[in-house]
Amino acid sequence: MSEVTEELRAAGLRRVAEAEPMSRHTSWRIGGPADYFAVAETEQELLAAARIAREHRLPWLVLGGGNNVLVADAGIEGLVILNRLRHISVEPDVPQLVCGAGVFFARAAQFSARAGYTGMEWGIAIPGTVGGGVVNNAGAHWSDVGRSLLSADIVDADGKLGRVAPEDLAYRYRQSTLKTPHTAQTHLMVTSARFRIEPDEAAAALARVEDLRRHRLATQPVKEASAGSTFKNPPGDHAGALIDRVGLKGTRLGGACISPLHANFILNEGTATAADVYALIKLARERVAAVTGVTLEPEVQFVGRWTREDLAAVEAA
Repeated sequence: MSEVTEELRAAGLRRVAEAEPMSRHTSWRIGGPADYFAVAETEQELLAAARIAREHRLPWLVLGGGNNVLVADAGIEGLVILNRLRHISVEPDVPQLVCGAGVFFARAAQFSARAGYTGMEWGIAIPGTVGGGVVNNAGAHWSDVGRSLLSADIVDADGKLGRVAPEDLAYRYRQSTLKTPHTAQTHLMVTSARFRIEPDEAAAALARVEDLRRHRLATQPVKEASAGSTFKNPPGDHAGALIDRVGLKGTRLGGACISPLHANFILNEGTATAADVYALIKLARERVAAVTGVTLEPEVQFVGRWTREDLAAVEAA
């Protein structure tokens, strides 16, 4: 057992492991091993893990639901910390919904609706966690984090806690000041967030959640392993429609497939590697640019031991 592993366990981290396959922790079910891996269920554990990585001069990465990332087949250097801060409550005096960064948006939508509040129904269509959503400005059904967020708690690599408002994060479409380039491993951690909600009849709020859930089931592949939307929608158009227009819907490479239901989803049909998905991303990007003149920008982030050449081929112009 390495010194790093011993220190993580002594600090109370859960599921501490070496050479942990990231395929177990990503929604694509793809990814090679992380050098070190640990699960944090409290803010103190999260900070301890980051401190240990810093003291050993290891790069570190915080993951929530493992959505929106494509982990290289060669794995990830350093420490991966799985964020499981999953506290959730309603503060009626504000009113606001308070969520730990490890809470899935679908749970936030259902929890607030059952409690008799509206404002978070759109979260039922977001596959990831609150922490990732705050970083990426996740959104669906004409709303997003930037419109709903009241504040978020952020911790830096030195353990300094700060509370930020949406205007501090300069939200744009699927973008914020917290979002780093595809390969960067951020040293800022979201620990919790507060969302704007309003009182409503629980039955009415739950009915809206259910309507949006059914719409998602009818229009998106939710049973297969994917990372959600692969590309950002370009201005005035939709990435899935463009990929469909150039004849790539249903295209397979290795164990990966561009979804026949929604072309902006790439599916792991059971045996896909990161290289298979990467090849489809590259193919879709090149074909759409050649036929339509539109350069699609990946929404997924490329994490781990990718080469510079790999990344240059899929980064937006």
